Amino acid sequence: MWRNLNTVCSFQKSKCKRNNIAKLIVNEYTLTDDKNISNEINKYFSTIGEKLDKELNQKASRYDFKSYCHKPYKNSFFVTPTNCTELLKIIAKLKNSKSPGYDNIGPSLIKDVSVLIVDPLVHIFNLSLLNGCVPDKLKIAKVIPVFKKGDRSQPTNYRPISLLSIFDKLLEKLMFSRLISYLEGNNILYNYQFGFRKNHSTSSALIDVVDKIYENLDASLMVVGIYLDLTKAFDTVNHDILLHKLQNYGIRGIPYQWFKSYLCNRQQYTVVNNVSSCFTSVPCGVPQGSTLGPLLFLLYVNDICRVLPGENVKLFADDTNLFISGVNVNMLNQKCNYCIETLNQWFIANHLQMNIEKTNVMVFPKTKTNGIYVKLNEIDITKVQHCRYLGIIIDDALTWIHHIDAVYSKLIKYVGIFYKVRSKLPVSILRNIYFAFVYPHILYGIEIYANTSSIHLKKLITLNNKLLRILQNKPNKFPVKDLYLNFNTLAIPELHIQRLLIFAHKFLHHKYLLPNAFVNYFTVNSEIHSHNTRVRDNLHLDSFSTNYGKRTVKYKASTMWNQLPSSLKVFSSVKYFSNKLKKFLQKVDIDSLNSTF
Repeated sequence: MWRNLNTVCSFQKSKCKRNNIAKLIVNEYTLTDDKNISNEINKYFSTIGEKLDKELNQKASRYDFKSYCHKPYKNSFFVTPTNCTELLKIIAKLKNSKSPGYDNIGPSLIKDVSVLIVDPLVHIFNLSLLNGCVPDKLKIAKVIPVFKKGDRSQPTNYRPISLLSIFDKLLEKLMFSRLISYLEGNNILYNYQFGFRKNHSTSSALIDVVDKIYENLDASLMVVGIYLDLTKAFDTVNHDILLHKLQNYGIRGIPYQWFKSYLCNRQQYTVVNNVSSCFTSVPCGVPQGSTLGPLLFLLYVNDICRVLPGENVKLFADDTNLFISGVNVNMLNQKCNYCIETLNQWFIANHLQMNIEKTNVMVFPKTKTNGIYVKLNEIDITKVQHCRYLGIIIDDALTWIHHIDAVYSKLIKYVGIFYKVRSKLPVSILRNIYFAFVYPHILYGIEIYANTSSIHLKKLITLNNKLLRILQNKPNKFPVKDLYLNFNTLAIPELHIQRLLIFAHKFLHHKYLLPNAFVNYFTVNSEIHSHNTRVRDNLHLDSFSTNYGKRTVKYKASTMWNQLPSSLKVFSSVKYFSNKLKKFLQKVDIDSLNSTF
């Protein structure tokens, strides 16, 4: 699609290939030979985590990571053997677009011959799972450096993309399904860890955080948000610490030996300009590009919940955030400085490094920022009025203006492009273009950012209308509602309502589709009283004294759900409910809908 758009719209093509490195400057020496460049890039990628780990090792001696660990779980993790049916299902789900690893065998080839090779693969994988050994050939990563920004001759300006063997991915998927089943069955993972988990998302993490801020502000409390940044967190994971924690969580015996074998003797090489570097070992960190790596990292940081009893540290993988409330400035200052110092001690003990320069503090409401000073190691933590949090720009006034402006800036560039393509492409393709390049930006975080005044949303709504009108080649007087009906979508205010009602529907009909942090999020009236009233099945509305409380997703979604026709509430299927709700919202007038909700 991009290639065709480039042709139609005459976009300026990049003059240099993304992975082409003409020269590399290392220690003031300029390298131009492809082999030397690939070796140096590979050396930089493979040693960056080790160097940080060694630096942190000296500091870590002051703290004992074991003092933070959970008590050993009584239950133990057992690995069951696989079979042809399970493995064939995993192979069938492989994405053909995925690049091959060092063996140059791609997913398409594996799928084509799956029936012929499934029996020997089952035999080999069962030998691995039941004997606690991972073949060294499956622990080799092919690394492709991808340019980020800045000077192309500096190794620091490249991001490593690791490609593993398809056979390794199959083996990891088998172990992953067994491990995640054990962890979820024993409720081991931290409730406020929203990253890399099924039915957990950035949207649910944002709802949890923003609602807590609104509730505290409604109670006349001040809130300080501390957004912590970690340096190369996945690369500095210490294997000895990780293995100790795995044992604590019940991964013992042969499964423990399997993970120990999985982590040790890992190697990688880097390909630059189609030239491969020499192999180097990777002594620390979780394997990039792997299936198990993210889950192992979640277990590595899982005991962070024990650092600050009474405070819920919010996590999305390595994104660590803390929101602290208090009555007055003095109490908040003491609490914030204690919390950040205590958290830093945990980071050091676990060989993780906080990046103070990128760590920020924000005070809610914005009118009470004076007097809040957070420090770490005598260095002031930067106080900001807005910052990016899980892809959403949150501001200290909670107006979401900065995020709306950011989305507007991303979408405004399509006005000229859409004018060019609308006469050259059929309507079906134009609709696909809208849903590929516009809709995802509007939909992401809409539960949060659209929860603001219509004045702030107006510019984005107007731009969205304009983009639809251009793609459909309609005059200015063409009804706005019909623009959305033609593409079978909803306007921004209606999308906001739809997402909140789907959230409430999941809670009432499929609570397992929501994170454990939301297990008691809503309350049904029948749970409070036993009277057989007309509203006994409605969601209970908490009493709030200010508009802050009424802006919580909890309050808004409950209000919307209670106003919804009973004929819609009965559908248990999320997909069916979503479709019926869309049709309902398409028929209702937007202004009357907003006044109702």
